Amino acid sequence: MEKKTLSNILEGKILKIPDYQRGYAWEEQQWKDFVQDIDALIDDKIVNHYTGTIVIYQPKEKPTEYYGIDRLELVDVVDGQQRLTTSSLYLSIILKELIKQGEKDYDTKLPLLFSGTKSRLILNNDTSDFFFDLISKGTTNVAAITVHQKRLLEAHNYLKSHIQQQLDSKGTEGVSYLKDVFDAIIRKLNFSFYPIEVESEIGMTFELMNSRGKGLSALELLKNYLMHWVYRNITQENEKEDVTNTINKSWKEVYTNIAKCNGSENQCLRIAWTLYHSHTPKNWKGYKGFKDNDVIPLRDFSIKTKADTQQFINQFTYGLAEISMHYAAIIQPSKSSPIIDEFKWLTKIKNAGNIANFLPLMVATRLGVVADEIPHDKYINLLKALELFSYRVFLWQGKRSNAGLSKFYRWADDIFSKKHDIEAVTEWILGTINWYSNENSFRKELKEDFYDWYHWRRLLRYTLYEYELDLLTEEGKGAKPKLAWDDLTDATFEHILPQTPKEDSIWKQQWTDEDIETYLHDISNIVLTKDNSHYLNFEFSRKKGEAGIGHCYANSDIRQERKIAEFADWTPESCKQRKDTLNKWIIDRWGIDQHYKVPKEIEDIEEEEEILETV
Repeated sequence: MEKKTLSNILEGKILKIPDYQRGYAWEEQQWKDFVQDIDALIDDKIVNHYTGTIVIYQPKEKPTEYYGIDRLELVDVVDGQQRLTTSSLYLSIILKELIKQGEKDYDTKLPLLFSGTKSRLILNNDTSDFFFDLISKGTTNVAAITVHQKRLLEAHNYLKSHIQQQLDSKGTEGVSYLKDVFDAIIRKLNFSFYPIEVESEIGMTFELMNSRGKGLSALELLKNYLMHWVYRNITQENEKEDVTNTINKSWKEVYTNIAKCNGSENQCLRIAWTLYHSHTPKNWKGYKGFKDNDVIPLRDFSIKTKADTQQFINQFTYGLAEISMHYAAIIQPSKSSPIIDEFKWLTKIKNAGNIANFLPLMVATRLGVVADEIPHDKYINLLKALELFSYRVFLWQGKRSNAGLSKFYRWADDIFSKKHDIEAVTEWILGTINWYSNENSFRKELKEDFYDWYHWRRLLRYTLYEYELDLLTEEGKGAKPKLAWDDLTDATFEHILPQTPKEDSIWKQQWTDEDIETYLHDISNIVLTKDNSHYLNFEFSRKKGEAGIGHCYANSDIRQERKIAEFADWTPESCKQRKDTLNKWIIDRWGIDQHYKVPKEIEDIEEEEEILETV
């Protein structure tokens, strides 16, 4: 280990972020801390400041590439890319501003960042060109699409804004400040510098750094633990290189897929753990669980042999990349999916909420679909059952978010290991719904007992949105909804009978206090609208309006509002009539006519979930 400045680290080198590393991840708090550290170096006249660790992979053969007219050594950045990337962005802003202010000598410093069409720090995957545009031009011609591109752009904008604020406050001292910031970044920031010559040693280095409290994600730690395992336990160099390359390739695909859907590394990793090792939720311990002697032992092979461990590593590494692809397809469904109706039902499940419970089962099933082992229609039937579970158990019954978790994970294993077929699992889900949300009770509550929809906003929002989609399908020839799911807020719920009718209004003449108390917050008295402030507590005749004239029900492009305009007046009888219509539609949509058996051991689920809540 050496102490080096940024200038020392860059000397004679091109730094490259390998594709198997995760992308740029810093956010506002890190940017704020970074600029405060730099400003403190200037204000307090500090000579140097320790700022973190840089680990590079520097092969013995020392590959080189042209950088301008010079050949520089090409090295991989194993750790420290976040700070290096942020430093480069900040330097680019400072140099551009100095040159703009007439300090032309700083043109000679631009090769610290780029030369021609090549940057000194080369980012990975989808951010390389985007990053180059930012440091060379200060802007980019393409929109930020992935989460890493968006963070780079946000970082650039934040740093640029900070510099502008400082220049505004310092007046004629602004140029001097810029020179001091440049000097502080290049010369005063000190890094602990680790060069590694053997790729498989990378994992051992990370283990050491992690033991000293360095924060890394579970996915990063696992990759480097696997590298460490390879270094310790595989003796043949060719085999060692093959396994290392497989791990790197897999992690590249995982990071790419997760970034594509703006997903969660831990969520994806947990799905892989569930399918490849243990479907019991309480056994999940994050990264630490992988180091147990029955999973991937490093030294003690008394429970699991070295050969079995290596076989598991190979299977898990390949499987994780495959799982990440299906995870991304589920988390961010595509209209262009070759599976008919997949986009439709995945979107509904996402909107209904608590999709995390279903992810291992959904991924396991989708793996079977792509392998032509599970028919498309059986997969869609499963998705329909999961959406029904979300509605009846989570939204209607208001059960805990982990309701049924143990069973869903077990069913995921059933599908993945081919213990049971998809039809059986789908029927078990329907039987479990009836166990949590008895069919007779559901219908009775809907028709006779439940009127307080407005205070169950998630249930109300999802029900009315699905009703709108159904109206568009039946009456609007499949037209797109004029309200997007993400646009729905309290302001998009319209009480037809207003919440605060005036004492001298027609409302008060037609509605008794008892009727108001019963129906005010019922779904029969609420419609979706673009903005309820257009209606306030107006009389029904004004709310109804006329087609083609202003904001009114009759002129709305939301179907359920236009349905209300078909009523001559809005009285308790009108409300009852609409309630009957909605109740019938809800039962048709989320009722279960057929009897399905409750799966064995279903009674144990509640007990298991109680235990999970205390873990």
